[in-house]
Amino acid sequence: MELRALLRLLWRRRKLMAWVFGVVCGGLALLTLMAETQYVSSAKVYLYHSSTKASLLSRISLDSPMAGSASLTDTERSTYEDLATTVPVLRPVIRELHLARKRKSLQLVEFIPFVRYLFDHFAPDLGRRAMTYEELTNKSLVHLIFPRPYIKAAMVEDSDILEFSSSADSLELSIALANAAARSFVARETAMRQDECRLLAEAVDKELPRARAAFNQALDEQRDLRRREKIVDLSTAGEQLVTRYYTLTSDRDANRLSLIKARGMLANVKAQLAKRPEYRKTSQSLQRSGLIDSVKLTLRDLYMDLASARTRMTAEHPAVKEIENKIAEAKRIIKGEAQKVFGSETVSTDPTYSYLSERGAEYTAQVAGYESQDEAYGTLLAALEKEAEAHPAKLAADALVAVKVDARQTFVNNLNLLASTAAAGEGLDLSLAHMVEPATIPGKIDDYKRPKLSLMLAVGVLLGGFLAVVAALVAAYVDEAVSGTAGAREAGTTPLGCVPRRDRAARGQALRRLREALCPAGDDGARLLVVAAADEAVTAAETYGLVLDLGRTVARSGRTTLVVDADLRRPGLAVAAGLPAGPGLAEALEGETPLASVLVPGDEPSLWILPAATAPVAGDAADRLMDGPALRRVLAELAGRFDRVLVCAAPCSRSGDALTLSRLAGGMVLVAGLYRTPGPVLARAASEALAATGRAPYALLDGAPDDDLTPREQWLAIRRRLRRAKAAPAV
Repeated sequence: MELRALLRLLWRRRKLMAWVFGVVCGGLALLTLMAETQYVSSAKVYLYHSSTKASLLSRISLDSPMAGSASLTDTERSTYEDLATTVPVLRPVIRELHLARKRKSLQLVEFIPFVRYLFDHFAPDLGRRAMTYEELTNKSLVHLIFPRPYIKAAMVEDSDILEFSSSADSLELSIALANAAARSFVARETAMRQDECRLLAEAVDKELPRARAAFNQALDEQRDLRRREKIVDLSTAGEQLVTRYYTLTSDRDANRLSLIKARGMLANVKAQLAKRPEYRKTSQSLQRSGLIDSVKLTLRDLYMDLASARTRMTAEHPAVKEIENKIAEAKRIIKGEAQKVFGSETVSTDPTYSYLSERGAEYTAQVAGYESQDEAYGTLLAALEKEAEAHPAKLAADALVAVKVDARQTFVNNLNLLASTAAAGEGLDLSLAHMVEPATIPGKIDDYKRPKLSLMLAVGVLLGGFLAVVAALVAAYVDEAVSGTAGAREAGTTPLGCVPRRDRAARGQALRRLREALCPAGDDGARLLVVAAADEAVTAAETYGLVLDLGRTVARSGRTTLVVDADLRRPGLAVAAGLPAGPGLAEALEGETPLASVLVPGDEPSLWILPAATAPVAGDAADRLMDGPALRRVLAELAGRFDRVLVCAAPCSRSGDALTLSRLAGGMVLVAGLYRTPGPVLARAASEALAATGRAPYALLDGAPDDDLTPREQWLAIRRRLRRAKAAPAV
């Protein structure tokens, strides 16, 4: 039942729904036809970790050890997707293609038919200006009306392919834009890798002279010692001492090598940040961090404890594990503090800066750890050197010097290898990005046009249908019109039911029920009834027709019935009854004509009609007649002469005649249009009648839910009109 009521509600609002649907669907179709055609293209770039490149990058610490996997991680996918549409990638594209856009004023003029064709062929540069990065990457609903070149990048789902999608007013420009963006991204990614290698090579070149000087110094010390001492063998204690020293020296040199790499990476990040003035940082901000300095001291002590513990315990011992966990926690604290410093003057909406600040914080933590280890190794080695000098066997000193020479030689060799590897990386293509599918001219160009008429029509049908239903529901929700007897009862009246207008048989039966309700058999109390419309939503013709039909129904029951037209300003009962104009109630109230002479017999044996007047009465004159003493006398005489008197008054919203008449009558009937008369209007008329007479008025609804045509009847009516139009002779 609820579904049926909903369908009936929508059918009743079909005109509103048709208008909304037509406006939405037709508007989208018209906009599609008038909008400038855009062509879309796409170029695809494959991102993968090459095993050869990953090996080279990991040796110089430009990539993590986990990069050996060919697939990207989720973080890498998100980072590459953001970096693909940054300023360093797209600004060269704008310069290369000389991208320009039409001004909105020109695009508005081009909506005039044939104007766009004239401008494109005879004044192609008129009204155009250079595009900006923001205009190239931002798109909104306005872009549909005022199109311009556009580029976006997104990772293809469940793959490591980065797709560049572009749109432009020509297919050639769209293809060129997608390919240029893909090439620029690959070139930018390659340049970043090569810059990292270059900066690392510069850092190694600065360290090499100091390492060679230390190596030469160790050689000199070895020569001096061997000249002074004649060494044959090492004692057992000396061997242990040298072994410990050699181990610590190797660990220190490896740590220094890692420190150089980390410093090179940190310098690279700072150099890239320095190129972005809006996010520029100074190294003093890191140096002034008290927390980082204090944690560095803690790290140094922890590394000393770790080295001491490893000489006495295995690597799996709980005490060793506990110290390693404390070291990892200290590094996390340094990294977090570095991230605060790098990110304190900007927001995280820039993907390039977020990427660089993350790497900068990581390298800062690594540098702090390596520096702390270096200090710890220095302290431990100094202690071993003192122990070696005090060792009874002087031969240990020679072994110690030899170990120094070997260690520093190894360090120099590693630096040379690192320098050669970094120098080789500067000239290699280390990029992970490779274009695998450039944009080309498609086989079916219509599929790459936007907006697409078929798609927009489908969207228009769906959106128009949805908005039409919403409009109908909203209109029904805000509509205050009386929709049934319940609404009439809420307005403070006694509902008498509905009188259909279309079905004559149903109308006759409804009038019979109304007759029995208003004029029950044997009841002579309510001889005179006032009938008036609550407002002008019920037309005068509908009111007169309803009163005449009710009078005929009452007259058929054998009662003498009189229908009186009391609307002196706009008389219409005589016309509705098919009577000629003549004197009526106005002349009888003035005393110019006897009352009996103005009574006209109706089309039923017991039905009589009293017209209003020969001609409409002016406002003031009509008020004097209705408020004069003659009205009471005339109505009393009519009530004594007829069994039932039905007085048709002017609508309550226009005149107060109905209230004046209701004081002299036995009852009052307010006529409200079903789905037409607002509930507050009916309630106001009912409250006025209650105040005037002390009785709640009756309410009669003009119309019934079945008056509306069914969908089948509506379709048949349309077919009949079409057949008549087709059969009509041409003029």
